[in-house]
Amino acid sequence: PDDQQGFPCGFGEDGLLLTEDDPIVQIPQGYSMVDLDRDPFVFDRSRHQDVDLIEPDSSALVDYSDLSYTEAFDELVNQMRDEYAFTEYKNIDWDSLHEEFRPLFVQADASRSSTAYRRALRDFSWAIPDGHVSGPRVAEDLQQNAIGSLGITLTELDDGRIVVSLVLPGSPASEAGILRGAEILTIDNIPIGEVVENTVAYTAPFSTPHVERIEKLRFATRFPIGQEVELTFQNPGGEQESVTLTTVLELETLFSNPFEEQISGFELPLEYELLDDSDYGYVKLYSFSDNDLLTIQLWERLMRELNEDDTPGLIIDLRQNSGGRGFLADQMAAYFFQESLTLGNTGYWDEDRGAFYFDPELEQRFYLPSEDLRYEGELVVIVGPNCASACEFFAYDLTLEDRATIVGLYPTAGLGGSITQVKMPENEFFTFTQGRAVGNDGTIHIEGVGVVPDILLPVNEANLFSEDDAVLAAAVGELDRIFFGDVIDGENIAMGDSIEGFLEPGAKIRYTLDMKLGEVLSIFLESDDFDPVFALYDLDGTFLGSTEELLAASLINFEVPFDLSVIIEVFGSSDSDSGNFSLRIVESGG
Repeated sequence: PDDQQGFPCGFGEDGLLLTEDDPIVQIPQGYSMVDLDRDPFVFDRSRHQDVDLIEPDSSALVDYSDLSYTEAFDELVNQMRDEYAFTEYKNIDWDSLHEEFRPLFVQADASRSSTAYRRALRDFSWAIPDGHVSGPRVAEDLQQNAIGSLGITLTELDDGRIVVSLVLPGSPASEAGILRGAEILTIDNIPIGEVVENTVAYTAPFSTPHVERIEKLRFATRFPIGQEVELTFQNPGGEQESVTLTTVLELETLFSNPFEEQISGFELPLEYELLDDSDYGYVKLYSFSDNDLLTIQLWERLMRELNEDDTPGLIIDLRQNSGGRGFLADQMAAYFFQESLTLGNTGYWDEDRGAFYFDPELEQRFYLPSEDLRYEGELVVIVGPNCASACEFFAYDLTLEDRATIVGLYPTAGLGGSITQVKMPENEFFTFTQGRAVGNDGTIHIEGVGVVPDILLPVNEANLFSEDDAVLAAAVGELDRIFFGDVIDGENIAMGDSIEGFLEPGAKIRYTLDMKLGEVLSIFLESDDFDPVFALYDLDGTFLGSTEELLAASLINFEVPFDLSVIIEVFGSSDSDSGNFSLRIVESGG
């Protein structure tokens, strides 16, 4: 903090560091590198430091940075021929890729163009359909081609229409009268589907088609700054229109997601609450790459509170979790199980065997926490395309033994392996998947597929433009179904009505009955197929009683004390009950 601090410049007579006999010198304010192998110690204030690492060959960084661009590319391809985890799975032809891209590196060497080299390495990474693969981000290309914007984001609905999911206030699109929900028909007279298909997504490559499509939609309305763009659209309930817009510098829509609120970066690794109007817990799990100790302390605090409050269900929201440490993710999943489970394995290239080897001693598993920290309530997990890598393994763990129900509009990103980095010229690093992750049956289970929701919600206008979080509402609805069964809205029923119905297993059917002051009535529910039960609720959902709890006399010749509307909920005495039933509302004498 200042120039008045001391540090040893030697070990002293006892040969130990930081003991009383150490000779002390004052050191300058700021950072200093100390070489303890010199006598006296040498203090180095250079801006850039080189420190030799002592490490085994198996974990040492592969370094091609001293080679030419072409030589480094040749070595990289030779390494990936063996070590890349999904060559056969993705039908990658390394000879073909080498032949296609090598001339670009030769040209970059000949011109000594670092930009051409970075562009060639980036394009090579884009040719491998794996979201864990990454090369340089060529800032010049992004700045030249994609920081100009119309001020909108696009979403493709399940019916094939592409609509505006966000309009930025004050943007060219907003000034032109384009509304949220407008269908985009053409851009520069080219059909929008063709535009999206041919769009370059600068966030490439991708492991799954659904993520690739989402990212192409993100970049379909990105252009150079100041470019004129002709847009044909149709606002909701309006006529088809065409406008010419001029793009402006704008980055907000480049990073926005119409289905998820934006995060600030100041969030804790996980944040939780008790949902309003329910007894369910809700936790947003943002990361598996934050401080491990803090993450586990928060996680265990949540488990204690859930157990102390007898919380019946928990919703885990993973939509903004891009991954992190797989071991941490697996161990956090263990808090929801009563037995330690094997989770699969990861294979690596074994040079001696000439094949990928899955060491049975390294099979992944999780270890149980103490019993008081295990949560046994019902689980619903919300996923999306931003849930990647370690996040996906956490979600997958909770599918084991049907521990949780997975809900979402899309599967996860489909990044199913562990990565390694190679140092390349110009201080660039190339990342690729080196570990092939498989499930307990030995098959590739996440890469290229992701964790697919058990409840895959439609991408439609109702879910896209809902004032509330439609996916969260579906998760709450799934917990309600688990605890209360499928609730089906039946028709209104009146005095003297007789309804014949059919009950599916586990379902409940609700009928609304309006009653007037002074009326005297009886309610009869009968079935030859199962033991029928009905419950009574007011219109606010307050439970009034059921045939199991009320005396028979209370349900026969009931005199209405004031104008009253009730819900009659019909169900079976067990979840497996089903069959025909009759519900009668009979006017009785006084």
